[in-house]
Amino acid sequence: MKIAVVGASGMVGSRVVAEAVRRGHDVTTVSRSGGDVRGDATDRELMDSVLSGVDGAVVATAGVTSTVLLDAALATRTRVIVVGGAAPLRTPDGTGLVLDDERYVPPHIRPVAEASMRQLAECEAHRADWVYLSPPELLEPGERTGTYRRGTDALLVGPSSISVEDLAVAVLDELENPGEDRRFTVASRGPAAG
Repeated sequence: MKIAVVGASGMVGSRVVAEAVRRGHDVTTVSRSGGDVRGDATDRELMDSVLSGVDGAVVATAGVTSTVLLDAALATRTRVIVVGGAAPLRTPDGTGLVLDDERYVPPHIRPVAEASMRQLAECEAHRADWVYLSPPELLEPGERTGTYRRGTDALLVGPSSISVEDLAVAVLDELENPGEDRRFTVASRGPAAG
């Protein structure tokens, strides 16, 4: 499979690249700081070029998904997996959104969480073939176990964590074998990641 990873130098993007290479995929890396292609998701000409001829793309740009990138995905008929934030998920007790619950989003984190809400809204308003992946409460580097639990639009608990390496496994699994959900979340199977 030919895969483009936008935000390839970041914590999530670099693990997605490693997992894709591990599985034998042909990967094009895109990053503002370098990679195969230097640039960002707001450059339409660049995104058209990057997405032309790939089977799928992963956007790992921490709360930023531009309409430009989605327009390019629509024009090139490229499926895009957007790795977003947990804020749009429903709380486990069903009382509201993670965004509005200070147990999960303390006031100093709220601006970042709101960016993930805007990111999802941008996807939902677009006709491109996108899938939005919300990580659990805790996402940090750790061990690759190759396993995870999958949910849809509610925060998974018990624990609500996953290693970035296992999140990358979930991303590649979705690229290789697309599910039916436009939104999904994942969490580890065992003790807290890290």
